[in-house]
Amino acid sequence: MIIKRLLPFVTIIALSFTLSSCSSYRSEVLFKDYDKISDMRFQNIATALENKDKEKLKNMFSPGVLKEAKDIDSNIEYLMNFFKGEIKSKEGSNNVSGSNDYGEKTSELNCMYIVTTDVDKYLVFFVDELEDTKNPDNVGLYMLQIIKESDREKQFDWGGEKTRCAGIYHPDNAESKGTK
Repeated sequence: MIIKRLLPFVTIIALSFTLSSCSSYRSEVLFKDYDKISDMRFQNIATALENKDKEKLKNMFSPGVLKEAKDIDSNIEYLMNFFKGEIKSKEGSNNVSGSNDYGEKTSELNCMYIVTTDVDKYLVFFVDELEDTKNPDNVGLYMLQIIKESDREKQFDWGGEKTRCAGIYHPDNAESKGTK
């Protein structure tokens, strides 16, 4: 008789512990701090640019991108010469997308920052592949686009068909391909 009365309470307590442990696991997996991730990536990019550290910038790109990108070294050189000044302020936003197709997971973080230096104002856009369980060589920086903020209307489409590329967006290369 006592066992019949205790059984529902024990069941409720056991389920409570089980469900609370699952939800904390799910929240760790599903709810990452994407603002922090994008700010860390931006800071690494900014530091490499300000210090003219070509290797540091190149090492941020995924191994897959380094194989796919056309002339990554000269495009890094272009960015080093294009981006001028010391960063005074930045304002950013990001968007994450992903999929889970029969256990093959991907997630991509698209980030845009408006950056003011002591010389000019820039739009910094990058695509960061956060996860690719099928192709781990894709994890890392996929695309980096830095343009003057004044050229936003002509050269920016959130990494769409006009500007999306593996590596660094270079407007002169985009024009020669007829994609601008």
